[in-house]
Amino acid sequence: MKTRFIRINDISEIETSSTTVYDLNNRYIDARGNMFGLRYNRDSKKIEVIKIIRTPAQKSSYFQQQLVRHRRMKSANGEHEAVGSQRAEDAGHVAAGGEDAPETEDVFESEQYISQAMETMKTHRDRIAGIMMNIKNSHVVPETERGEANVLIQIFRSLEIDGIKRIEKVLDNHKEIVSYPRSLSYYESKLDNKGRDVFEAIGDYEKRMKFVFHFEMFNSIKNLYNALFKGLKDLDYFLQDKKIDEVKGITLPEKQCYLDATTSLANTLRESGKIMRDIAKLEEYVYNRNNFSR
Repeated sequence: MKTRFIRINDISEIETSSTTVYDLNNRYIDARGNMFGLRYNRDSKKIEVIKIIRTPAQKSSYFQQQLVRHRRMKSANGEHEAVGSQRAEDAGHVAAGGEDAPETEDVFESEQYISQAMETMKTHRDRIAGIMMNIKNSHVVPETERGEANVLIQIFRSLEIDGIKRIEKVLDNHKEIVSYPRSLSYYESKLDNKGRDVFEAIGDYEKRMKFVFHFEMFNSIKNLYNALFKGLKDLDYFLQDKKIDEVKGITLPEKQCYLDATTSLANTLRESGKIMRDIAKLEEYVYNRNNFSR
């Protein structure tokens, strides 16, 4: 994902009220040269401004080791200091005065992508449950219409299995590999031929663990969103011919439930599509042995 550098006078100029989770890749540099970023706080459901401590390249392997040994999900930005927060809304604006950094805009930050994907999964897990609940409560498909009701039940079942449950499994696998990883031979046995070639070309344990972490996350994210996106598209297609204003006897609360569901569905499809587009960058990163041999 593109890193966007934005010059500011101080952190009060960072407008978190107009950002989304996809602005988390932005970097803000104040007049003193301090660098700041954004982090989504899962508990408060707000965007926080964080100060970034820049780590010398020669020490990066140490922090990678900590990534494998400690619970990364407790603090996706372990070397960051939270300095403030405001409410985040679903808007795509960027702070005024932004400027691209040509020398870094094409650099793909694999760990940041994975961290953001994990956080987005949690949002999608909860959102999918809300979408299904709102559609049920809208009664846009009456139970008396058995044929359509059965189709909707099947779509919901797929979203439960390929969405909510699979997200839980990916999150559990991520927690396991960064907190209490299994033996290296276990992960080696799961590699495809191309991945095994990279694995065998890497020298020591630490570098191999870094590779298997990326390989596991690449496959987990790719397989999850391939299945989830299909389920979301099936639901979107099913709802396309539903005219909520023409449903007899529908109440205002039921109509609002339906509108909330379709808005959330559109947002989830858009966000899932972005993750799927960017997964190609992670695939390219994973199968490049030079990323793990340094």
